Amino acid sequence: MSNTSEADAQNALTAKLDRTPLSRVESIAAQYFCIAGRASVLSSERDETFLIETADGMRAVLKIANTAERADILTFQTDALRHLERKQIELPLPKAIPASNGHFLLKLSLGSDLRFVRMLTFLDGVQLHKVQKSASQMHALGVSLARLDQGLADFRAAPPVQQLLWDICNAAALRPLIGHVAPSRRASVLSALDAFDRLAPAMGRLPRQVIHNDFNPHNILVSSDDPTEITGVIDFGDLVEAPLVNDLAVALSYQAGGENGMQNMLAMLRAYHSIRPLSQAELAALPCLLRTRLAMTVLIPEWRAGLYPENRDYILRNHPSALAGLNRLADHSDEALAALFQQTTGDLS
Repeated sequence: MSNTSEADAQNALTAKLDRTPLSRVESIAAQYFCIAGRASVLSSERDETFLIETADGMRAVLKIANTAERADILTFQTDALRHLERKQIELPLPKAIPASNGHFLLKLSLGSDLRFVRMLTFLDGVQLHKVQKSASQMHALGVSLARLDQGLADFRAAPPVQQLLWDICNAAALRPLIGHVAPSRRASVLSALDAFDRLAPAMGRLPRQVIHNDFNPHNILVSSDDPTEITGVIDFGDLVEAPLVNDLAVALSYQAGGENGMQNMLAMLRAYHSIRPLSQAELAALPCLLRTRLAMTVLIPEWRAGLYPENRDYILRNHPSALAGLNRLADHSDEALAALFQQTTGDLS
Protein backbone atom coordinates (compact mmCIF):
# COMPACT_ATOMS: atom_id res chain seq x y z
CA MET A 1 0.00 0.00 0.00
CA SER A 2 1.39 3.41 -0.95
CA ASN A 3 1.37 6.43 1.30
CA THR A 4 -1.32 9.03 0.82
CA SER A 5 -0.84 12.79 1.05
CA GLU A 6 -3.41 15.00 2.73
CA ALA A 7 -4.55 16.19 -0.70
CA ASP A 8 -5.05 12.57 -1.83
CA ALA A 9 -7.25 11.94 1.20
CA GLN A 10 -10.03 14.13 -0.22
CA ASN A 11 -12.59 11.35 -0.57
CA ALA A 12 -16.06 10.59 0.75
CA LEU A 13 -15.02 11.92 4.16
CA THR A 14 -14.24 15.37 2.79
CA ALA A 15 -16.84 15.88 0.07
CA LYS A 16 -19.19 18.79 0.67
CA LEU A 17 -22.92 18.06 0.79
CA ASP A 18 -25.67 20.19 -0.68
CA ARG A 19 -28.62 19.56 1.65
CA THR A 20 -31.61 18.00 -0.08
CA PRO A 21 -35.00 19.55 0.83
CA LEU A 22 -37.31 17.20 2.69
CA SER A 23 -39.99 17.72 0.06
CA ARG A 24 -37.59 16.36 -2.57
CA VAL A 25 -36.71 13.40 -0.37
CA GLU A 26 -40.40 12.55 0.05
CA SER A 27 -40.89 12.84 -3.71
CA ILE A 28 -38.00 10.42 -4.36
CA ALA A 29 -39.35 7.87 -1.88
CA ALA A 30 -42.81 7.99 -3.44
CA GLN A 31 -41.80 8.18 -7.10
CA TYR A 32 -38.97 5.64 -7.18
CA PHE A 33 -39.71 3.31 -4.27
CA CYS A 34 -43.52 3.62 -4.02
CA ILE A 35 -43.23 4.58 -0.35
CA ALA A 36 -45.22 7.74 0.36
CA GLY A 37 -44.50 9.29 3.73
CA ARG A 38 -42.99 12.13 5.75
CA ALA A 39 -39.22 12.56 5.77
CA SER A 40 -37.02 13.59 8.67
CA VAL A 41 -33.24 13.89 8.95
CA LEU A 42 -31.11 11.21 10.62
CA SER A 43 -27.52 11.90 11.66
CA SER A 44 -24.84 10.63 9.31
CA GLU A 45 -21.11 11.08 8.82
CA ARG A 46 -20.75 11.39 5.08
CA ASP A 47 -24.15 10.79 3.40
CA GLU A 48 -27.57 12.34 3.76
CA THR A 49 -29.79 9.90 5.65
CA PHE A 50 -33.54 10.25 6.11
CA LEU A 51 -36.28 8.42 7.93
CA ILE A 52 -39.45 7.94 5.85
CA GLU A 53 -42.60 7.32 7.89
CA THR A 54 -45.85 6.37 6.16
CA ALA A 55 -49.37 7.04 7.41
CA ASP A 56 -49.86 3.35 8.29
CA GLY A 57 -46.71 3.25 10.46
CA MET A 58 -44.18 1.76 8.04
CA ARG A 59 -40.67 3.19 8.37
CA ALA A 60 -37.75 3.03 5.96
CA VAL A 61 -34.38 4.72 5.55
CA LEU A 62 -33.50 6.67 2.40
CA LYS A 63 -29.80 7.37 1.86
CA ILE A 64 -28.48 9.96 -0.59
CA ALA A 65 -24.76 9.51 -1.12
CA ASN A 66 -22.37 12.41 -1.39
CA THR A 67 -20.84 13.16 -4.76
CA ALA A 68 -17.57 11.35 -3.97
CA GLU A 69 -19.23 7.96 -3.39
CA ARG A 70 -18.67 5.34 -6.08
CA ALA A 71 -21.23 2.98 -7.56
CA ASP A 72 -19.01 -0.09 -7.12
CA ILE A 73 -18.52 0.59 -3.40
CA LEU A 74 -22.24 1.16 -2.77
CA THR A 75 -23.10 -1.95 -4.79
CA PHE A 76 -20.58 -3.95 -2.74
CA GLN A 77 -22.33 -2.84 0.45
CA THR A 78 -25.77 -3.65 -0.95
CA ASP A 79 -24.65 -7.07 -2.15
CA ALA A 80 -23.29 -7.81 1.35
CA LEU A 81 -26.65 -6.96 2.92
CA ARG A 82 -28.47 -9.16 0.41
CA HIS A 83 -26.01 -11.98 1.12
CA LEU A 84 -26.63 -11.66 4.86
CA GLU A 85 -30.39 -11.64 4.28
CA ARG A 86 -30.11 -14.94 2.44
CA LYS A 87 -27.95 -16.41 5.21
CA GLN A 88 -30.64 -15.62 7.82
CA ILE A 89 -28.14 -15.23 10.64
CA GLU A 90 -29.40 -14.70 14.20
CA LEU A 91 -28.95 -10.94 14.14
CA PRO A 92 -31.35 -8.19 12.99
CA LEU A 93 -29.84 -6.34 10.04
CA PRO A 94 -31.16 -3.77 7.56
CA LYS A 95 -32.39 -5.11 4.24
CA ALA A 96 -31.95 -3.43 0.88
CA ILE A 97 -35.25 -2.31 -0.67
CA PRO A 98 -35.38 -2.35 -4.47
CA ALA A 99 -36.77 0.58 -6.40
CA SER A 100 -39.85 0.03 -8.52
CA ASN A 101 -37.58 -0.75 -11.51
CA GLY A 102 -35.92 -3.57 -9.53
CA HIS A 103 -32.62 -1.75 -9.06
CA PHE A 104 -31.11 -1.27 -5.60
CA LEU A 105 -29.04 1.78 -6.56
CA LEU A 106 -30.37 4.80 -8.46
CA LYS A 107 -28.46 7.75 -9.86
CA LEU A 108 -30.59 10.88 -9.69
CA SER A 109 -30.13 14.55 -10.47
CA LEU A 110 -30.14 16.54 -7.23
CA GLY A 111 -29.33 20.20 -7.52
CA SER A 112 -26.31 20.54 -9.78
CA ASP A 113 -25.06 16.99 -9.16
CA LEU A 114 -25.87 13.39 -9.97
CA ARG A 115 -26.03 11.40 -6.73
CA PHE A 116 -26.69 7.79 -5.78
CA VAL A 117 -29.86 6.96 -3.85
CA ARG A 118 -30.85 3.76 -2.06
CA MET A 119 -33.45 2.57 0.42
CA LEU A 120 -33.11 0.28 3.46
CA THR A 121 -35.50 -1.17 5.98
CA PHE A 122 -35.65 0.60 9.35
CA LEU A 123 -34.58 -1.16 12.55
CA ASP A 124 -36.12 -0.10 15.83
CA GLY A 125 -34.14 0.26 19.02
CA VAL A 126 -31.99 2.53 21.15
CA GLN A 127 -28.42 3.30 20.17
CA LEU A 128 -26.02 1.44 22.41
CA HIS A 129 -24.20 4.57 23.58
CA LYS A 130 -27.41 5.81 25.25
CA VAL A 131 -27.82 2.87 27.65
CA GLN A 132 -25.91 1.54 30.63
CA LYS A 133 -23.24 -1.08 30.00
CA SER A 134 -23.11 -4.48 31.67
CA ALA A 135 -21.16 -7.72 31.46
CA SER A 136 -24.16 -9.49 29.91
CA GLN A 137 -24.42 -6.75 27.30
CA MET A 138 -20.74 -7.19 26.43
CA HIS A 139 -21.37 -10.91 26.03
CA ALA A 140 -24.27 -10.18 23.66
CA LEU A 141 -22.08 -7.80 21.64
CA GLY A 142 -19.30 -10.34 21.28
CA VAL A 143 -21.72 -13.05 20.16
CA SER A 144 -23.43 -10.67 17.71
CA LEU A 145 -20.18 -9.59 16.08
CA ALA A 146 -19.01 -13.18 15.75
CA ARG A 147 -22.30 -14.15 14.09
CA LEU A 148 -22.01 -11.20 11.72
CA ASP A 149 -18.46 -12.21 10.81
CA GLN A 150 -19.58 -15.80 10.28
CA GLY A 151 -22.34 -14.55 7.99
CA LEU A 152 -19.84 -12.59 5.90
CA ALA A 153 -17.22 -15.35 5.82
CA ASP A 154 -18.46 -16.78 2.52
CA PHE A 155 -19.36 -13.45 0.90
CA ARG A 156 -17.15 -13.68 -2.17
CA ALA A 157 -17.92 -10.51 -4.09
CA ALA A 158 -14.72 -8.86 -5.28
CA PRO A 159 -14.06 -5.92 -2.97
CA PRO A 160 -13.67 -2.58 -4.75
CA VAL A 161 -10.21 -1.06 -4.81
CA GLN A 162 -10.26 1.84 -2.38
CA GLN A 163 -8.14 3.59 0.25
CA LEU A 164 -10.71 3.82 3.04
CA LEU A 165 -9.19 5.93 5.80
CA TRP A 166 -11.12 3.99 8.48
CA ASP A 167 -9.50 0.72 7.39
CA ILE A 168 -6.85 -0.20 9.98
CA CYS A 169 -4.75 -1.61 7.14
CA ASN A 170 -4.39 1.95 5.82
CA ALA A 171 -3.18 3.43 9.12
CA ALA A 172 0.19 4.38 7.66
CA ALA A 173 -1.56 6.67 5.17
CA LEU A 174 -2.71 8.86 8.05
CA ARG A 175 0.77 10.11 8.95
CA PRO A 176 0.50 13.25 6.75
CA LEU A 177 -2.53 14.28 8.85
CA ILE A 178 -0.72 14.14 12.20
CA GLY A 179 -0.33 17.92 12.25
CA HIS A 180 -4.07 18.21 12.89
CA VAL A 181 -3.75 16.37 16.23
CA ALA A 182 -3.33 18.55 19.31
CA PRO A 183 0.35 18.59 20.39
CA SER A 184 -0.50 17.13 23.82
CA ARG A 185 -1.67 13.85 22.27
CA ARG A 186 0.43 13.71 19.11
CA ALA A 187 3.13 11.50 20.66
CA SER A 188 0.68 8.77 21.71
CA VAL A 189 -0.92 8.71 18.26
CA LEU A 190 2.48 8.50 16.56
CA SER A 191 3.55 5.73 18.93
CA ALA A 192 0.54 3.66 17.88
CA LEU A 193 1.26 4.26 14.19
CA ASP A 194 4.90 3.27 14.72
CA ALA A 195 3.83 0.00 16.35
CA PHE A 196 1.46 -0.69 13.48
CA ASP A 197 4.30 -0.22 10.99
CA ARG A 198 6.22 -2.96 12.80
CA LEU A 199 3.20 -5.28 12.77
CA ALA A 200 2.17 -4.63 9.15
CA PRO A 201 4.40 -7.29 7.50
CA ALA A 202 2.80 -10.02 9.64
CA MET A 203 -0.76 -8.98 8.82
CA GLY A 204 -0.59 -10.70 5.46
CA ARG A 205 -0.57 -14.04 7.27
CA LEU A 206 -3.79 -13.41 9.19
CA PRO A 207 -7.15 -14.83 7.98
CA ARG A 208 -8.97 -12.32 5.81
CA GLN A 209 -12.57 -11.78 4.75
CA VAL A 210 -15.13 -9.00 4.33
CA ILE A 211 -15.82 -7.32 7.68
CA HIS A 212 -18.29 -4.71 8.96
CA ASN A 213 -15.40 -2.53 10.20
CA ASP A 214 -17.53 -0.12 12.26
CA PHE A 215 -19.09 -2.04 15.16
CA ASN A 216 -19.44 1.05 17.32
CA PRO A 217 -22.09 2.12 19.89
CA HIS A 218 -23.78 4.46 17.39
CA ASN A 219 -24.27 1.60 14.93
CA ILE A 220 -25.64 -0.96 17.39
CA LEU A 221 -29.28 -0.89 18.51
CA VAL A 222 -30.64 -2.49 21.66
CA SER A 223 -34.11 -2.99 23.13
CA SER A 224 -35.43 -0.11 25.23
CA ASP A 225 -36.81 -2.74 27.65
CA ASP A 226 -33.67 -4.90 27.79
CA PRO A 227 -30.34 -3.24 26.86
CA THR A 228 -28.70 -6.66 26.60
CA GLU A 229 -30.93 -7.55 23.62
CA ILE A 230 -29.34 -6.51 20.32
CA THR A 231 -32.11 -5.31 17.97
CA GLY A 232 -29.94 -4.26 15.07
CA VAL A 233 -26.53 -3.54 13.56
CA ILE A 234 -26.60 -0.71 11.02
CA ASP A 235 -24.30 1.32 8.77
CA PHE A 236 -22.29 -0.91 6.45
CA GLY A 237 -20.57 2.11 4.91
CA ASP A 238 -17.07 1.09 6.07
CA LEU A 239 -17.32 -2.48 4.78
CA VAL A 240 -13.89 -3.74 3.66
CA GLU A 241 -11.96 -6.93 2.99
CA ALA A 242 -9.29 -7.16 5.70
CA PRO A 243 -7.89 -9.42 8.42
CA LEU A 244 -10.89 -10.73 10.34
CA VAL A 245 -9.36 -9.78 13.70
CA ASN A 246 -9.58 -6.12 12.64
CA ASP A 247 -13.34 -6.30 13.14
CA LEU A 248 -12.86 -7.31 16.76
CA ALA A 249 -10.19 -4.64 17.27
CA VAL A 250 -12.64 -1.99 16.06
CA ALA A 251 -15.38 -3.25 18.37
CA LEU A 252 -13.11 -3.45 21.42
CA SER A 253 -11.75 0.03 20.80
CA TYR A 254 -15.15 1.55 21.57
CA GLN A 255 -15.18 -0.11 25.00
CA ALA A 256 -11.58 0.56 26.02
CA GLY A 257 -12.07 4.11 27.29
CA GLY A 258 -15.26 3.61 29.28
CA GLU A 259 -15.75 2.78 32.93
CA ASN A 260 -14.65 -0.82 33.50
CA GLY A 261 -13.17 -0.67 30.01
CA MET A 262 -10.74 -3.55 30.43
CA GLN A 263 -13.35 -5.86 31.97
CA ASN A 264 -15.83 -4.99 29.22
CA MET A 265 -13.28 -5.68 26.49
CA LEU A 266 -12.41 -9.05 28.01
CA ALA A 267 -16.09 -10.02 28.31
CA MET A 268 -16.69 -9.17 24.65
CA LEU A 269 -13.51 -10.97 23.58
CA ARG A 270 -14.46 -14.10 25.52
CA ALA A 271 -17.93 -14.19 23.96
CA TYR A 272 -16.61 -13.60 20.44
CA HIS A 273 -14.03 -16.36 20.85
CA SER A 274 -16.73 -18.80 21.99
CA ILE A 275 -18.45 -18.45 18.60
CA ARG A 276 -15.52 -17.76 16.28
CA PRO A 277 -12.26 -18.95 17.91
CA LEU A 278 -9.24 -16.72 17.39
CA SER A 279 -5.84 -18.14 16.52
CA GLN A 280 -2.74 -17.44 18.57
CA ALA A 281 -1.47 -15.18 15.77
CA GLU A 282 -4.72 -13.17 15.83
CA LEU A 283 -4.58 -12.79 19.60
CA ALA A 284 -0.95 -11.66 19.37
CA ALA A 285 -1.83 -9.01 16.77
CA LEU A 286 -4.99 -7.80 18.52
CA PRO A 287 -3.37 -5.38 21.05
CA CYS A 288 -1.52 -3.43 18.36
CA LEU A 289 -4.59 -3.34 16.10
CA LEU A 290 -6.71 -2.15 19.02
CA ARG A 291 -4.24 0.60 19.86
CA THR A 292 -4.02 1.61 16.19
CA ARG A 293 -7.79 1.94 15.86
CA LEU A 294 -7.92 4.11 18.98
CA ALA A 295 -5.24 6.37 17.52
CA MET A 296 -7.22 6.61 14.27
CA THR A 297 -10.34 7.62 16.21
CA VAL A 298 -8.36 10.46 17.72
CA LEU A 299 -6.60 11.57 14.53
CA ILE A 300 -9.29 11.37 11.84
CA PRO A 301 -12.01 13.25 13.79
CA GLU A 302 -9.59 16.02 14.83
CA TRP A 303 -8.70 16.49 11.17
CA ARG A 304 -12.33 16.39 10.01
CA ALA A 305 -13.62 18.65 12.79
CA GLY A 306 -11.31 21.35 11.44
CA LEU A 307 -12.76 20.88 7.96
CA TYR A 308 -16.38 20.93 9.15
CA PRO A 309 -16.71 23.01 12.33
CA GLU A 310 -20.49 23.15 11.84
CA ASN A 311 -20.63 19.34 12.31
CA ARG A 312 -17.92 19.23 14.97
CA ASP A 313 -20.02 17.65 17.74
CA TYR A 314 -21.10 14.71 15.58
CA ILE A 315 -17.62 14.17 14.12
CA LEU A 316 -16.01 14.14 17.57
CA ARG A 317 -18.68 11.95 19.22
CA ASN A 318 -16.28 9.03 19.79
CA HIS A 319 -13.12 11.11 20.30
CA PRO A 320 -13.16 11.42 24.13
CA SER A 321 -13.65 7.68 24.61
CA ALA A 322 -10.89 6.87 22.10
CA LEU A 323 -8.47 9.21 23.83
CA ALA A 324 -9.33 7.70 27.21
CA GLY A 325 -8.80 4.21 25.79
CA LEU A 326 -5.45 5.13 24.27
CA ASN A 327 -4.32 6.56 27.59
CA ARG A 328 -5.55 3.48 29.48
CA LEU A 329 -3.65 1.09 27.22
CA ALA A 330 -0.47 3.16 27.56
CA ASP A 331 0.16 1.40 30.87
CA HIS A 332 0.25 -2.02 29.18
CA SER A 333 2.67 -3.36 26.59
CA ASP A 334 1.32 -5.22 23.56
CA GLU A 335 2.98 -8.37 24.90
CA ALA A 336 1.23 -8.06 28.26
CA LEU A 337 -2.12 -7.42 26.61
CA ALA A 338 -1.66 -10.37 24.26
CA ALA A 339 -0.92 -12.63 27.25
CA LEU A 340 -4.07 -11.34 28.99
CA PHE A 341 -6.15 -11.92 25.84
CA GLN A 342 -4.79 -15.45 25.49
CA GLN A 343 -5.53 -16.20 29.14
CA THR A 344 -9.07 -14.80 28.72
CA THR A 345 -9.81 -17.07 25.78
CA GLY A 346 -8.20 -20.09 27.43
CA ASP A 347 -5.29 -20.19 24.99
CA LEU A 348 -2.29 -20.75 27.28
CA SER A 349 0.08 -22.04 24.60
